[in-house]
Amino acid sequence: MGASPLSQAPWWTLGFLSITLIAFWMPGVAALLVYDRAAILHGEAWRIVTGHAVHFSTAHLLANASVVAAAGWWVESRTRQDLAGLIAGAAVVIGIALLVGEPGVHEFGGASGIALALTVFAGLRGFDEGGRIRHVGAAVITLVGAKLVAEFAGWHVHDWRSDGFVTITLSHAVGVMFGGAWYLGRAWQRARIPGPQTPREIRA
Repeated sequence: MGASPLSQAPWWTLGFLSITLIAFWMPGVAALLVYDRAAILHGEAWRIVTGHAVHFSTAHLLANASVVAAAGWWVESRTRQDLAGLIAGAAVVIGIALLVGEPGVHEFGGASGIALALTVFAGLRGFDEGGRIRHVGAAVITLVGAKLVAEFAGWHVHDWRSDGFVTITLSHAVGVMFGGAWYLGRAWQRARIPGPQTPREIRA
């Protein structure tokens, strides 16, 4: 008996996107969740993670949500466990990196770092799968690399200053590195398991 459509739905992706929408539209939620350096240092540690769900404009939300939706769905359709780990792990690692490496950033929000972690993992996984998707994976990794180089050079696809805030390149760099590291870790685990994996093992 095949899996039901409900069990195949990208629940982690949809769940994360739902949180971002609630944070954007429901009054008071963003203020409670946003990365606030002073509040974190006074004990509100959850903001390290929840700040990624907060967005400062409609364009900001749509830009990040569209990438999370596409990359998240692709990853989750192949390995739900990796999708959950990527979202949770990237949120923690990026938040800590900002706390340590960007002491001048007093407020932060946005899922772009998580989106890039998912995109890098998807690109590497696609490249590894071979066939036509291999070329798509290679293109994705090339584009992400070019984007990161451009940001370090001071050029951005969209100047968010017009919306009242700026891009924090460190969050993107850490997201890219985390996505790559997660993929390499999972590839190493697969290499240690002899023989072909079953559909259940791939889905896990």
